[in-house]
Amino acid sequence: MTINLTDINIHDYENSLDLLNEYIAQHPEDDNAYYFRGNIYRKMNLFGDALNDYYKALELNPQSEAAIAIEILNEILDFRNTDLLNP
Repeated sequence: MTINLTDINIHDYENSLDLLNEYIAQHPEDDNAYYFRGNIYRKMNLFGDALNDYYKALELNPQSEAAIAIEILNEILDFRNTDLLNP
């Protein structure tokens, strides 16, 4: 099984996760699979799971696109709008 972006239906998270989990069980060294699964978790607002998969992808491949995803997700998580906190 080859993972391509076209294999993942971004509107069917559960099925995509099932496919990726099965693929990762068979190919635990494929950094792209962790990156793609991290993207699905991020879209489901499961940010901890997303970061775990991005870091795993980066561990397997230091050149992975997961490095950028980690930066972006950390920026999102670090965002503070003080005007909303102090009306």
